[in-house]
Amino acid sequence: MEYDLLIKNAQIIDGSGKKAFKGSLGVKGDKVQSVGELKGDSVKEIDATGLYASPGWIDAHSHGDSTILFYPNAENYIMQGVTTLVGGQCGGSPAPLGDVCSLPGIARDYIDELVSYKYYPEKSLFSREEVNQIMKKHFGWTVEWRTMGDWFAQVEKIGMSMNIAPHVGHGNARFMVLGNDYKRVSTKDEVSEIKAHLIKAMDEGCIGISSGLDYDPGVFAHMEEINECVSILKNYPNSVYSPHWRRTGRRRDLKMGDTRSNKLEGILESIETCRITKVPTNLAHLTPAWRLVPEGVDEMEEANMRATLSFIDQAREEGLHLTFDHMPWFILGGFGVMPYLCSLLTPWLKEQGGRKELAKWLKVPDYRKEVIDSLYAGKWFIRTAYNPNSNAQWAENIWVVKHKTPGCDMKQLAQIAKERQKPAIETWFDLICEDPDSKGVAVGVAETGNFPQKPFRAIFFQHPACALSLDQSVTNHTREQKTPPYSIPGINAFSAFPGFINEFVKKHKIFTLEQAIHKMSTAAADNLFLKGRGKITEGSFADITIFDYDKLEVTGDPIEPRRYPKGIVHVIVNGKQVVENGVHNNSKPGKIVKRAN
Repeated sequence: MEYDLLIKNAQIIDGSGKKAFKGSLGVKGDKVQSVGELKGDSVKEIDATGLYASPGWIDAHSHGDSTILFYPNAENYIMQGVTTLVGGQCGGSPAPLGDVCSLPGIARDYIDELVSYKYYPEKSLFSREEVNQIMKKHFGWTVEWRTMGDWFAQVEKIGMSMNIAPHVGHGNARFMVLGNDYKRVSTKDEVSEIKAHLIKAMDEGCIGISSGLDYDPGVFAHMEEINECVSILKNYPNSVYSPHWRRTGRRRDLKMGDTRSNKLEGILESIETCRITKVPTNLAHLTPAWRLVPEGVDEMEEANMRATLSFIDQAREEGLHLTFDHMPWFILGGFGVMPYLCSLLTPWLKEQGGRKELAKWLKVPDYRKEVIDSLYAGKWFIRTAYNPNSNAQWAENIWVVKHKTPGCDMKQLAQIAKERQKPAIETWFDLICEDPDSKGVAVGVAETGNFPQKPFRAIFFQHPACALSLDQSVTNHTREQKTPPYSIPGINAFSAFPGFINEFVKKHKIFTLEQAIHKMSTAAADNLFLKGRGKITEGSFADITIFDYDKLEVTGDPIEPRRYPKGIVHVIVNGKQVVENGVHNNSKPGKIVKRAN
């Protein structure tokens, strides 16, 4: 046969930004062999009349590599048209791992079986034997890999439905050298050892290095260590440094009255690394550089975003190779924080053994005061946007989405507190007592204001250096943490890419469909040097998303976000069909996308 797969009569969007054109695609092996008016025999044929065919969509910043072995079908990504994720982010990757390591992915749900604690475990790493006891007990397999090369082999042996382009995490390499003694500046010899682990991972095919400058252990690294580690990438053409720049500071001990870290300094710090090392740099999940008081004033929020981009523009005009990715925040419940109104009170949920038990004790005045005092003392960290210690408007960023008390649904906590004429924190606890199973959503994670979103929220996406990212994991519609805080994935994990089209193409008409596809695929491939991905051209990899533009629909909501979208008809990964007529067929043709020389 001339083709293994022939896609006929599609409206083809090739990723260049140019207008769609009608034609056919001939696929041979894992590559697109021909584009245009095609004739010829094929093993399989798809009639795409009335449908668009675009390059497979790419998540520029994902933690899906941490869960792919738990969910190799990658349903939440594949079913929304995403064929490649860029993993190993925020300083964390599947390897290198030593004799002591952390629990991988969703196995962290069971950390309480290894160490007792109320707020935070005293150590981050456990013996491999301890880790594998948990893995064997709950998942039936064990962590045997030590290097990124080992992990590549394990993933390819199991198989996966999508592609993964891996960074190596600076944090992993730092843990390898410092172990649990990581809360300090490293020595010169230790930096050399850290670099050796990173070099090995790069030699095995990683696309670059990531850092997590708000997280253990990277938050304790001096910038000289970071810069020296990043500098090794000068020996690897087409590699990239992707920093989770210093945005919040270490996420612990935020007491009442503490000021939040200077986000602009964090952005400039990572730009300075780019300047010093001359290494292409992609700023992870960029957010506005200033925290505004008060929040939610559209004119100020828009100015904040434009001013942030001015620093990106200045660096690029200087000649620095600087790009960034950005997450969509256009839907309530997108990120998946909570799902219960009590979920943010994890230590006390654990202490009391469940939602109803906690609600019972929150009715006891001295116990309630103890919880409030502990929160105000910073013993338990809540994200800064909805932390009462750091944000006077915190209660505007917590929404009650389902409550048995009439008149509470789909209201901000602040609004209900005002109606009841009580302090917000007391109202919060009262609502939990009235309905322990009440559902809530926390928003404002990226300090981008309330919902519904306004058109100016697309400002970052409109920048030529920006690609779309999710900051999510691979999962499916059954995922629910069985222990506090009972977390479930958000709407973005299942529908952000179709939602991006609906929001910014259909609703606000900010992008043409062709421009949107460029942001959803080509930009990530260009920014992160994923050769042969993100475009439909002769010789490109046959990652193809075929969708019905008119029928694209986000089906999840804040109460049940774990629903797949409508309108994704066929998905092809490396020339093999994985989604047929909207149904996952369990194929696993995904590959590790290694650095292109």
